Amino acid sequence: MPTELLAPAGNREKMQVACRFGADAVYVGGKVFGLRKYADNFTDPELADAVSWVHGLGKKIYVVLNGFAHDDDLRDLQPHLAFLNQIQPDAVIVSDWAVADQVLTRTTIPLHVSTQASVCHWRGVQRWVDRGAKRVILGREVSLADCQDIQDRVPTELEVFIHGAMCASYSGKCVISNYSAGRDANRGGCVQSCRHLYHLESGGQQDTRYMMNAKDLMAVQWLQAGMAMGLASFKIEGRMKSAWYVANATKVYREAMDTIDAAQGAPIDSEQLGRWETQLQQVSNRTFSGGGFATLQDGLNQVDGGYQSAGSFVGTVIQCHDDRSAIDCRVPVSPGDTLSVLTPNGVVPLHVTSLWDVNHRPVTQLGPGALGWVPGRWGVGDVLIR
Repeated sequence: MPTELLAPAGNREKMQVACRFGADAVYVGGKVFGLRKYADNFTDPELADAVSWVHGLGKKIYVVLNGFAHDDDLRDLQPHLAFLNQIQPDAVIVSDWAVADQVLTRTTIPLHVSTQASVCHWRGVQRWVDRGAKRVILGREVSLADCQDIQDRVPTELEVFIHGAMCASYSGKCVISNYSAGRDANRGGCVQSCRHLYHLESGGQQDTRYMMNAKDLMAVQWLQAGMAMGLASFKIEGRMKSAWYVANATKVYREAMDTIDAAQGAPIDSEQLGRWETQLQQVSNRTFSGGGFATLQDGLNQVDGGYQSAGSFVGTVIQCHDDRSAIDCRVPVSPGDTLSVLTPNGVVPLHVTSLWDVNHRPVTQLGPGALGWVPGRWGVGDVLIR
């Protein structure tokens, strides 16, 4: 069975982008019990529509229920599970044992175990499989050698993260936000306190650094080994990231996985790996490391707590009409600008000769938040960048 490419879908726009750029499956969050409280997330009608739309493409959709449960959370869980059982996503992603039990007893939906469950050895995987889990998403700390050992001992579906933000705490379980901002990171309220600049004092000496700022994960050079051992799914992090991020990461990893498949075990050229890495670096990031696949000692960026980027996200194509395409604009665009359009087949230049508002009237600028039309018939889900 080929390895699945799983992409984040924080809203419908990003879901469409992920599917257009080659994801085999997407993961989404509803309004109940996900770990991204401040993402757009999907209402129940939107979830039902998303499941239908993704299944219409012959792809899969997973719903996250991976928050850590407190008693007041569980009140909403049973009616939400009843609803999910009606619309039948391809799996729910769970970290809490009690929530898992509710899924297994009250629904017929397959259970995937979240990376938040910190499963890092084969006995833990076996325990979840015995309980009824179909897939286990391994902890971020697991090495490729660990993956191989687990896969050899427990022949079940294993999923690993291959790209996106990392957390300096163990498998993402952190309570700094609880203390610093009164927001529970493990119930979707993280303010990313680990990214902040800290002042340290010890023995009369002082230092200032980003002491817990994890670099982002980039694992394109480890894909071939992971595919060879039969891992079920490669996951891209980022339900709160931009559509540009989703498009770029999905496109690169789709191309890489297809190239590896075609190579039939032959090594991938280092220059090709370098080109993929360069393209992944174009989108906003905190510099990169190999995470648990390499050595976590190299995984902190203590110099800079912000992002670096080679461009800016302009908007996503949401509709086409004759020789024009409608976009939801994120930054100012004016006639005379030269943009680039990221498509599944590559990057195409776009010279903006004219602009129109949502009613097709000529305008001299589209501002942030505006809907408007640009020249050219592009695909719905294509991404414009500057």
